[in-house]
Amino acid sequence: MGNVMNIEISKEQYQRVIYKLLDVLYGPNLLVNDDRYDDTQDILSYDGGIVIFRLYKKGGRAAGCKKDLLVLGETTDEIKGYVPLAVRRKKLFSKTILSYVNERTNLNIDCIEFWYSRTNKDGDEHDDKYNFNVKKNKRLDI
Repeated sequence: MGNVMNIEISKEQYQRVIYKLLDVLYGPNLLVNDDRYDDTQDILSYDGGIVIFRLYKKGGRAAGCKKDLLVLGETTDEIKGYVPLAVRRKKLFSKTILSYVNERTNLNIDCIEFWYSRTNKDGDEHDDKYNFNVKKNKRLDI
């Protein structure tokens, strides 16, 4: 077996890396569709060309959430292409994405959900959904 190198990064370093990555991929200014009467709002890249997140304001929200952010599968896949698995810790990733979107949009979103791949003991890969409420600082069981 080869040598294993352990690298530790702080939460602040992690946040800076993810923020810079999202700025490069989608631009520093996110656009929000302005249909305030709809149950959902799309959050788009700076040029309006790519829907990267979907905000659920009424129907489709997790219990206990006022605004629930869905990270679209394409967005998750794109981020996975740049960020190694060891660095994509679900809770820290959730807090960082929510912080980024809230800072860029002033939407005050309190929950996030996204799908991630997991390999079971038999070596089979399948997708699981992760839900997190930032105000309660805990994973939501749905």
